Amino acid sequence: MADSGKCARRSPWIGLLAPLSVAACLASANDLPVSAFTNDPELGMISISPNGDYLARSKRDGEFGTFQVVTYPGREVKINYGLGRHTEVGAMIWIGDDRLLITGVRFVPVLDLRVPTGELHVVEVESGKMDLLVRGGALLHQLPADPDHVLILRYQNRFAEAHRMNVKNGHLRRIARSATRGGNLLANAEGRLEFSMGTNDEFVSEVHHRPKGDDWRVLGTSRYGGEAWTPLIYGPRPELWYTLDSRDAATTGFGIYNTDDATHDIVIRHPNVDITAVQIDDDNRPWAVRFDHHYPAYQYLNPAHPLAQQHAALAKMYPDAAVTITSATRDYKVSVALVLGDREPGRFVLLNVDDRNVEHLASRYPNLPAESLASMAPVEFQVRDGATVYGYVTSAAKTPRPGPMVVLVHGGPHGVRDYWGFDPVVQLLASRGYHVLQVNFRGSDGYGPAYMSRGFGEWGGLMQDDVTDATRWAIETGLADAKRVCIMGASYGAYAALMGVAREPDLYRCAVGSAGIYDLTIMERAGDVRERLSGVHYIRQILGDVDLDTRSPTHLADRIRAKVMLVHGGIDRRAPPMHARRMREALEGAGHEVAWLFDHDQGHGFIGDEVNEDLYQRILAFLADNTGA
Repeated sequence: MADSGKCARRSPWIGLLAPLSVAACLASANDLPVSAFTNDPELGMISISPNGDYLARSKRDGEFGTFQVVTYPGREVKINYGLGRHTEVGAMIWIGDDRLLITGVRFVPVLDLRVPTGELHVVEVESGKMDLLVRGGALLHQLPADPDHVLILRYQNRFAEAHRMNVKNGHLRRIARSATRGGNLLANAEGRLEFSMGTNDEFVSEVHHRPKGDDWRVLGTSRYGGEAWTPLIYGPRPELWYTLDSRDAATTGFGIYNTDDATHDIVIRHPNVDITAVQIDDDNRPWAVRFDHHYPAYQYLNPAHPLAQQHAALAKMYPDAAVTITSATRDYKVSVALVLGDREPGRFVLLNVDDRNVEHLASRYPNLPAESLASMAPVEFQVRDGATVYGYVTSAAKTPRPGPMVVLVHGGPHGVRDYWGFDPVVQLLASRGYHVLQVNFRGSDGYGPAYMSRGFGEWGGLMQDDVTDATRWAIETGLADAKRVCIMGASYGAYAALMGVAREPDLYRCAVGSAGIYDLTIMERAGDVRERLSGVHYIRQILGDVDLDTRSPTHLADRIRAKVMLVHGGIDRRAPPMHARRMREALEGAGHEVAWLFDHDQGHGFIGDEVNEDLYQRILAFLADNTGA
């Protein structure tokens, strides 16, 4: 429980905010502290070696990432390395029974992203050595016939390049270059580069193929948000490739492309949602696909596959969670799986087929017990034009109906959606007595290209209407107290929060915007997206030919009646600080007091456990002061 001394400590934020309310500080004895939700998870991932002798795991020690290898089942520590501040393991790939490659990711506050460091390390477990092979690369292909070499992907002037790398000394030899900038490359089973996928300067996606090493030739093009297909992995025969395909259909399905006769066949497609993920074994054989309509669901492509059978057994053992097998031994006798659910923040388990035993390995958030978390329920409803829109409601059992509610709008907005499962911010809000409503408004990803592209040109229009209609649905069904509703979000979610209180001044009591874009008229002049020609085309496509003044909260401040809190970072390049400053000036010019949190050292998101704990303490206080929660 947060004590009053902690609540009263000096804030690292620049600017003034009303003192924290007593109600927000003096949480009940049963409440978990804010830090339990806002701190980064203690555990990243766990992977078992091909022979089953070792477990590799990435952990977190304060703000520093660590990497360990222990014996199995003895748990003797063989490797224990620190990776640096705000640096974590991005991927762990076994390239032998006692040798693996690891890649690093570093949190970049400017973009609120964990981006690859480009550093590839080789780890020799028995010798305890960990050597840096190359800076600026990512694994592309393991070359199973040549254990001393792998293919890695590097970028030069935004072109993707494939290099053959010696895993003993890091020696590189370039063997192919992508056909377009911002591209990717795909190799066949032997490691020969056959496909190049990328986006040109007009923001049009292109798929290129080069049969038998010939020059690249275009196989297909597609506009962003339009029907498209793209190769995914090589298939069971040299001419066959597995694909993701949304052409002539409402959603993206899993298919097969034949390079000999250029034919496409669909293996499986869901009528309502796109494929979320394809489960593939170490031999690149797909054995299941995942869909996320309301809850996660798996369809087994090969029910007799050992991993499919193990997954089915684990799914029965954990019926209220989603199971993902993350690694397995060469003989598929032992596998490691991650179990995630709305009230399960992530546990790794090990299944041993011979012993018929499932062993708990570790939890990602050991300080968040399931009984302290709230249930998330999928919802769907009709909006004003008759369309069906989807979302989720998370509520603690103790929260009254009707009760206070926070509408939490996701960022993006395109290419992003909310999913059922554990979300620390959602759970934090629910633990403090709020119903939490998330809306996959049109423009969101996951429900087919038409659903997403319907949001183009509808910033502050139809997309905002969907959020408004969802809020009213929650009130009309008795979930939310009409006088105790607030709206909040980050990035696009912050834009939607401020547009929400501008367009519907009587619907929301307060709004919280973090790292928001508030003036659409400057998007082509400010921010990192417009720095490339393709980014300019993207901005023009998603905003459309509309009056941007009437779609910008900065120009609608005189309509806002709700209390507003603005949070922004001084080095945010995605949404430069001028957006927040203009929004603040407009609100103050209209006679509003603004709760203002500004940190010169943060970007499009915030790093540091103490910074985030302080931030959400203050957000909770602001929400409580305006809803009485």
